This record gives sequence, structure tokens and C-alpha cells, in this order.
Amino acid sequence: MHFPTLFLLLALHAEAAPTGAVTGTLPLPARPRGRIAVEKYTGTISGKVSPPPPPRAGVWIEGTGTAAPAAPPKIALNQTGYQFAQSLLVVPLRTTVEFPNDDPDFHNVFSLSRTKRFDAGRYKKSERPAPTATFDKPGLVRLQCEIHDHMKAVILVVDSRYFTTTDAAGKFTLTGLPPGTYTLYAQFDEKAKWSTSVTISGGKTVSADFTQTATVP
Repeated sequence: MHFPTLFLLLALHAEAAPTGAVTGTLPLPARPRGRIAVEKYTGTISGKVSPPPPPRAGVWIEGTGTAAPAAPPKIALNQTGYQFAQSLLVVPLRTTVEFPNDDPDFHNVFSLSRTKRFDAGRYKKSERPAPTATFDKPGLVRLQCEIHDHMKAVILVVDSRYFTTTDAAGKFTLTGLPPGTYTLYAQFDEKAKWSTSVTISGGKTVSADFTQTATVP
């Protein structure tokens, strides 16, 4: 057999190698309750205010071959119904996030977080392109709207290409993982962060129990 043919067969075999998955559940806080005091936003809310999105946590793995891609695609985090569309958005390192305004009034997106400080200024739905920010440091970024202070969200920046978000009940399944042993991380906020070791086998799903895992400082 010629060497080029052998290399091609090995490459095809590597590409066809089955991936694995990990699943689990995180203890998340309950959805915030209470009515938004719309009357304090006189002149800045002319549409219907949606309920805040439910709390979620981010989940990702780190280890050999898991680093974030050099040029991840742009992602949008919309402002609609006078809320951020998601309570938490997980993005790989170096991602540029766009903040479209879907409401009939001005919005503003800003963050005072150490991971990323920025201020997009006030802008309307009709203003295109929407403001963006590039997240080039791992960590949590807390977002707010300077006009409507009930609007809050978190961007979790991870140095990984394998990540997901829990559902509202704290359940997650992270798929497409290459076989190997990795550190599995999960994070809700600055204080609630978990980690555990997982070994992934091709074609199999393993379970991770974070309820008994120590919080990472």
C-alpha cells in the first residue's frame, strides 16, 4: 500500500471516530419574582414588558485539544420585550457579540465587569449595524441596560470549543466530545462554580453529579 493511501485511510478513520457526551444536573436558583415597576420608566417603555428569562448556568470542558477556535463566529444577544433574550450566554474566547434592539424604544448595553468593560451607548431599533463587543478574556461579564435597570444578563467567556447551557431546571447534555479525560466546569455566577473530572468514551454518554462537587473559589 502506498504511503499517501495509508495516510488517507488513517485520516478518514480519525474523522469517523465516534464522539461521546456528558450529562448532568446543576442546582440553580429559582426564577426571580416580583413585578417590574414599569411606571418608573415613563417615556422609555412603549411596548409590553416580557418576564425575565429563567436562570441558567454554563457548562464546558477543558483539556487537550479543547481550546477555543482562533476565529469563532459572531453571535447575537437580542434585547426584546425589554429583556435580554437570554439570562446567560456562553461564548468561546475571542467571540464578537452583537446586541440588536428589537424594541420600539432606546436601549443601551454596558458592563463594568473586570473581564470586559464597555458601553455601547443609546441606540434605536432602526440603527444598523447593532453595537458589538469582542470578548478576549475568559470569565463572567455582567450586562445591564443603562435606561432600564431591570434588564440584566451574563456572558460567560470560556477558552473551549465544547460548551453548552443548562435548561431552566439545571439539566444539560454536552455532546460531540472527542474521547479522552477532561475537566468539566459549570458556572452560574462568581460564587457558584463547579468542576469535576470526566472520561469520555466514543459513542457513550457519561453522567456528572455536580451536587456533591466542591465549589471552586
